[in-house]
Amino acid sequence: MLKNEDGMTLVEVLATLLLMTLITGIIWTTLSIATKFNVSETSALRLQQEANYIIAELQQVHRHCYSYRLTIIRDEVKVAECKNDTETSIPKYDGVISGKYKYRFEDSGESPYINKLYISPKDNLELFDFVVIDPVKRNKEEKAVKVPTTISRYLTDVMQSNKAQEGS
Repeated sequence: MLKNEDGMTLVEVLATLLLMTLITGIIWTTLSIATKFNVSETSALRLQQEANYIIAELQQVHRHCYSYRLTIIRDEVKVAECKNDTETSIPKYDGVISGKYKYRFEDSGESPYINKLYISPKDNLELFDFVVIDPVKRNKEEKAVKVPTTISRYLTDVMQSNKAQEGS
């Protein structure tokens, strides 16, 4: 063999291929793990945002409606019969608050989970076991966010005097 021949030996080619395979495998594994984690965390974040949205809407309803009916079933959270203190209907707050996810209350298999009439100045809205569930199961695993909540309404001076007159 001549000393000024150009090229690579078979051993050098195999060593290069081995190193490239190892580096590619490490990069591929890292990207795969990061993608799975990202999907999982994005799903959890969406569930938390949905739960926050529902609670914020329920706070508005509880604050502005003197009485209302809250219904939570497996597929939706809904408010109906929203009325002010003179029993006048307020249709702005009636309707489905959310129906994008699955919902559970008190780990009950019954439906509706809640179908209750609330009178906001005297009833606190207590949802200690309210759960928002992602309908898409990944790896046979149910993603859910539990949102324990209590919503109360402060009584103003006018409301307290009206309440005192009703009691007399």
